[in-house]
Amino acid sequence: MQELLLFGQVPLARHDYVLSVLAGIAAMQPKPILEKHLVFKPNRPLASVRASSATARQGVSTSQLQTFPALGDLFYLEVVIDCNDLMRSGAGAANLAVDRHRWAKDGILNTDHIDPKTCQSRKSSEEWTIQFRDLPEVNGRRTVTSRQMFDLDFKSGDALAFMSALDYSQTSCRLILGHRLSHLSTSLLLYHPLAIDSTAPSLGSGPSPEHARSPPNSWPLDPSEPYILQASLMVQDVNKPELMTRGVNELMALKETLRGVVDINVGDRLSLDTRVK
Repeated sequence: MQELLLFGQVPLARHDYVLSVLAGIAAMQPKPILEKHLVFKPNRPLASVRASSATARQGVSTSQLQTFPALGDLFYLEVVIDCNDLMRSGAGAANLAVDRHRWAKDGILNTDHIDPKTCQSRKSSEEWTIQFRDLPEVNGRRTVTSRQMFDLDFKSGDALAFMSALDYSQTSCRLILGHRLSHLSTSLLLYHPLAIDSTAPSLGSGPSPEHARSPPNSWPLDPSEPYILQASLMVQDVNKPELMTRGVNELMALKETLRGVVDINVGDRLSLDTRVK
């Protein structure tokens, strides 16, 4: 499967305006999202050696796992865990971004059962996804970023134990906080990336301005707190040029629609490199 993307950066002061414009284009209310992204790297090239025992415990067939393109190669993988259940009741879409002091004042999130050292939930079972994203094609071939992708979904189980059985070790963790919308075949994600671990600055009772929008035990990766706009769509059959052309044209039409609101462009290829150096 091929993923086509365009990226943009939205200053903190323009977030609410851009979000309202996206909601108008998509003709829908933005859906709040909170995701944990755990990054893993292989400890050795043939990472699928112990796949049989791992898949047996997670309810995934070995043949299904063998279709995963990154196994056996030196690529980073991401485990993505949907954390929307951590949002306290009453934390609506607008409240996630508008009030700078709401994190410390009311506490939109309940992060009590997240282990800050591993970024892993202390729940015994939760749904999660392993994501593989290849090195994007060389810039200039298309007017959008294009890369191979593959996702493998799990309905339950221990993500850390599974990745350990595949001989992968965790290297980092971040939270993705923001909103998702859909327009035609395009997924629009306006999000704020946050680092999280045991060394994160504590908000306490008087948060500093640069950390006021962040959940407990987390802080912005960029002190200026910009939001990232990612427009993406997936092409199932890359052997049909007309589908790729249709996808590229849809993203370029969206780029033109957003002209003057936010610039979305091809991503930096090296910044999106998932190969283990």
